[in-house]
Amino acid sequence: MSFQQVIQTVFNSLQSIALYSLATFGITLVFRTSIATNYAQGVVATFGCYISTHFALYYNVPLPLAIILGMLTAFFIGMLIDVGIIRRGKGLNPGGKQIVTMGLLLVFTNLIPVVFSLITTMTPASPNFSAQNFNFSIFGLNLYWPIQSIICTILAVVLLGTVFIALKYTKWGLGVRATASNETVSQMMGINTRVITALSWAIASALATVSAVSMGTVLSPGMMGKIQIYGFLAIVLGGVTSFFAPVLGAILIPLVMNFAAAFTSVWADAIVFSVVLIAILIRPNGLFGKKMIKKV
Repeated sequence: MSFQQVIQTVFNSLQSIALYSLATFGITLVFRTSIATNYAQGVVATFGCYISTHFALYYNVPLPLAIILGMLTAFFIGMLIDVGIIRRGKGLNPGGKQIVTMGLLLVFTNLIPVVFSLITTMTPASPNFSAQNFNFSIFGLNLYWPIQSIICTILAVVLLGTVFIALKYTKWGLGVRATASNETVSQMMGINTRVITALSWAIASALATVSAVSMGTVLSPGMMGKIQIYGFLAIVLGGVTSFFAPVLGAILIPLVMNFAAAFTSVWADAIVFSVVLIAILIRPNGLFGKKMIKKV
């Protein structure tokens, strides 16, 4: 593989990095604040994507506004899941919460074809940008960067950058970090953890919707399945002891996948799983995770 091919592969990975990062952060946010593995996030995001497509196709709503409408729909669905289901399941252990979200996954997977039976198209961003490239030269190398990838990357950087700034410098961020550390102590300190968890589920669903809309693929109820799986994988690889570590995992996975695919596309997924397996055998808490020490 030449140096130019290496650089081009990195640019070709940026769209996947953006999609995986958005989904991975959402999964992490829910897990850290609710101690729940949200298997339904991908299908809720798909529902939001269908909403965006519906408004873009049938009401000629401009694409940015259609995306916002899809995000708002997923936002309220995510909040409703926490307030109306997870929170009412008092005494549910993490395993029970997983079963609930798996049930929601099945419900939404079967609901989407009924509600959106007339929509059989690609994600709304695809027709406008999928075939366009930005060609440029750097250090004598002739490279290209797909326009859709540029837009996805910018969206991911802006959204995740905004969320991370809010996590560090706002009262909401303080509440999230405190709840993630110890929910009981946070409640004793006067933090409304119910608002924190509800917003976490809502924000996670909204961010994943942007990932779904930006995929550039044919719409289907299971379109987010692979991204969801690799989102969980990124959490394992990066480590779950911080909000940023899983995003670093989401950056590494597409790079490993695309470099592996350059040599053998058939075994690319297997190579990714093998690399993650080796990594967690060496560092069980993740590449960027830390061992949790509890005082007795």
